[in-house]
Amino acid sequence: MKRIISAVMSFVLASSLLFTASCGSQEEEIFDVDYSGDYEVDLSGQTYKWGSSWHEQLISSVDFSIAGDMTHKRLNDLKEKYGCTFEIVPWEDGGGRILQEVAAGYNTIDFLDSHASNGGTQLYKANLLYALDEIPNIDMSDNKYGSARFLQYGIFDGRNYGFYQFAWEFPPEYQGVIHFNSEMLSSLGISLPHELMENGNWDWANFKEYLLSIQSASASAGYEDFVPFICGSSYSADAIALMFANGCKMVEGSSEQGYSFGFDNSAGIAAVEFMADLYKEGLYVQKGHAEFVKNQKSALMSHESYFSTHYNEKSSSNDYLPAQDYAYGLIRFPHGPNGDENSVSSYVHHGRRLNWVLNTSGHAVEDIGLVMEFVFATLDGSDGWSGLLKDQILYTKEDHFEYSYMLENINFNYGTMFLGKGYDTLVSGLNSAVTGRKSIAEAFSAARASIDEGIKENVTWVYEELVEE
Repeated sequence: MKRIISAVMSFVLASSLLFTASCGSQEEEIFDVDYSGDYEVDLSGQTYKWGSSWHEQLISSVDFSIAGDMTHKRLNDLKEKYGCTFEIVPWEDGGGRILQEVAAGYNTIDFLDSHASNGGTQLYKANLLYALDEIPNIDMSDNKYGSARFLQYGIFDGRNYGFYQFAWEFPPEYQGVIHFNSEMLSSLGISLPHELMENGNWDWANFKEYLLSIQSASASAGYEDFVPFICGSSYSADAIALMFANGCKMVEGSSEQGYSFGFDNSAGIAAVEFMADLYKEGLYVQKGHAEFVKNQKSALMSHESYFSTHYNEKSSSNDYLPAQDYAYGLIRFPHGPNGDENSVSSYVHHGRRLNWVLNTSGHAVEDIGLVMEFVFATLDGSDGWSGLLKDQILYTKEDHFEYSYMLENINFNYGTMFLGKGYDTLVSGLNSAVTGRKSIAEAFSAARASIDEGIKENVTWVYEELVEE
């Protein structure tokens, strides 16, 4: 790092004057010399790199979109202010290449966009990451790096290592969302889910009746091979969402009293029973997302939030909903009897992306902090992802509210990293229990002992405790 320090120059000049004055006249005082001066940072010639397998999402071609042009301007402004360049470069989703470069003695990239289960975990275990509290010059109280609740899957051993470009026009991603085809529902004479929510009827009992009404209306309209509700990811992912919607926490307790698994109880069992009933009645089945998005063989689909929010240069022709020519919406899962209208089904997990700061890029950590603080601030003329969704992507204010509310109150899936191999056993058991190939009791009992051991060994914090601290 090059720094031109005006205060030092002032000090040198003052010292010279002081020496001259003391030789010429012992009575003359020159202590009114101004020693103040600001540090002027010059990072000319330096290049900071952000590696990503989704680089075309993070920065589109010039003139493709207003959001992309805002990003290009921000990087140009960085060069004007500090003299350095910032590049978003193609990279693998993981830490393998970084490990190879470090082993060979090379400096690597500064930031990696990677799933926590891949690059984040791998690089943390290799001690190649900065914890965010080690980086000077950044303000973590500013939401531009992500809200504390959203960033839970970037916490290792109680310290936060991952951040998200929260102030940019790139919506955060999470699981536990229902997407619906607004035009299809209206054409069938069916109320939109938001109306049930507004009337206080977005609960399990009314949801089943809702799906039955869709099934009846679609049959009358001559729809073929139609299922009212499609599972676009996995039955286990939806079961977890429904357990959250029924008031469950995945891990309960405190550091003083100890922690325990919060799904293995009557409320958790009831959620799986509800799903199994929908499956048995032919109202819900796992199929590829294309059946909902493109083929329109369903009115509702459960999946990750990005199916309703992502639109970029490379995805304009794929299966994301913003690329389609019909109106759609999104909403949380309906709540169960142990939950209420404030319960959210949404959750983050280690299979989602965050950005990780490498401690082996060759750049001084204080300079990395300066660059981060400048680059990831809200783009000029932008209201971030919230404004993008409201003005250009989502169709109604209700959709925007639901997306934002689920994000603000999001849950955390501790996954294999914290629950051990018992989590994989649970996932397999839930998939089988929903389809009737295994009893619900079996699904929980097979995983219980291993999960309890995983919690005992690995869970040293929960979000509520971190907030209280």
